[in-house]
Amino acid sequence: MTTDLRTQAVGPATRRPVGRAGGAGLGRIAALVVVIVLLQVSVIPYVSLADGIPDLVAPTVVAVALLRGTLVGAVAGFSAGLLVELTAPIGTLGVLALLYLAVGVWCGRYCGREESSSLAAPLILTVVAALAVQVGYMLFQLLLGNRMPASDFVGEVLVPTLALTALLSPPVLLVARRLLGAPRVVEFYGVRA
Repeated sequence: MTTDLRTQAVGPATRRPVGRAGGAGLGRIAALVVVIVLLQVSVIPYVSLADGIPDLVAPTVVAVALLRGTLVGAVAGFSAGLLVELTAPIGTLGVLALLYLAVGVWCGRYCGREESSSLAAPLILTVVAALAVQVGYMLFQLLLGNRMPASDFVGEVLVPTLALTALLSPPVLLVARRLLGAPRVVEFYGVRA
């Protein structure tokens, strides 16, 4: 039995792609990101506690990164952040895209580990990712000259946002796991020009 560079023998009659993006479910990832962004900008603002609203983009980026690796997580994070900024009336362009890109890269490093197959680790990573995005966006607002007392930010925005994100994350993580299947690292190599 012979194998070429793009396939690896699994059994006598089955072959699977190795390191190719074709079977990675990129269409499903794109559809998931678009649906989550539409929910984030249209429905989720009405689910609020104090001034905090849940962040559905963070668990989506975390799930994609944990299930498909650093590169796909980074692209999904950047795309989701940019779509949120393009569809919502936000005065900054590119800040959320870069913050979610960093989340995708950071969480993608854990793809394929034992921890990524449970629900506890992605939930913890989601809360930490939402915290990083909120603090990063607040720091950028401070650089622009917008002021908010730290106690108000923590009490009225940060804590409610993290609590609501933690409550709404499990369904998003489970849907992503159902759509994408088992964790596997997808790296694009051998791209022909």
